[in-house]
Amino acid sequence: MSERARDLAWEALVRETAANPAVERGQLNVALKGIREAAYSEGLTEEGIPEEIRLRAAAYRQTFAGLTLTPMALAKHWFRVMVQPEQPSTSNIEAVRRMAGE
Repeated sequence: MSERARDLAWEALVRETAANPAVERGQLNVALKGIREAAYSEGLTEEGIPEEIRLRAAAYRQTFAGLTLTPMALAKHWFRVMVQPEQPSTSNIEAVRRMAGE
């Protein structure tokens, strides 16, 4: 019997939103589908999505301070929390990385 491959994007979404997969599996699946579609539209690859989830979760927490970060909230606000300037400066990139705890 073959073992199921790890879904690193799923794991990142669960970790960043503190979701309970036993209770929120359906919402996680819907949110991740939306996140993947949005990420692909921006040219991200599957391998880049987990890191992007981490970065956008950090940006969400700063943008919407005091609001709970749910899987659906991250999917809904995916484009709002990481609007890239025309040419991002190094200081902007470093600020986002600091928010994400790098």
